[in-house]
Amino acid sequence: MKRISIIMLFILGLNLIGGCQTATNNQSNNPTDTNQPAPNPVVVNLPADYYPLTVGSSWEYEGAGNEFASFTRKVLFSKGNMTQTTEDNGGTVATRIIETTDNAVKIVFFAGEDYQPKNLLDTNFTTNDNDIILQAPLKVSTSWAGKDANKSIIAIDALVDTPAGKFDNCIKVKFAGQNDTIYQYFKKGVGMVKQEFISGNTTVTSTLKRYEVK
Repeated sequence: MKRISIIMLFILGLNLIGGCQTATNNQSNNPTDTNQPAPNPVVVNLPADYYPLTVGSSWEYEGAGNEFASFTRKVLFSKGNMTQTTEDNGGTVATRIIETTDNAVKIVFFAGEDYQPKNLLDTNFTTNDNDIILQAPLKVSTSWAGKDANKSIIAIDALVDTPAGKFDNCIKVKFAGQNDTIYQYFKKGVGMVKQEFISGNTTVTSTLKRYEVK
């Protein structure tokens, strides 16, 4: 009888230990602090965020330093990741087809003197250009070879004051040519807000006057 009592006590002890372990495991799997804030999602900006190309969008720039520095740009057609724009500077009207990917915004087709542009995206147009406007990653020191000059991002927090308003956190891109330098400023959700062409003592600027992004 005494032997049986000792065995029963031993079994009860094992059950108690097992119960404690289960409770401990349940506590470890269910944290008591449920008020911890969720981690902020990582925002990755793409080149297309700084060069919106929705059909019907338009931009008007006022110029200084050259009679053709003022111009208007409109988005006419879109198909897949291709967009067709028209640009009028008072002297000529140009057509561009722009390709957008996660890594870049790139001009793949250009035609000058196109006064009555037709939808080329529904045709088998032949690419005749390869000029990257913006290249990922969007950070200082990103560089790439342009059509006529090497390009690089030299700032991502530029402040630009224009007739259309003040724009902060703009990406500033530098075109380093042999005899001239061009700076372009891009604002997320807006597009290009300013362009500066500098050659010797000559400076030509195109600054955003008004815009509408559809």
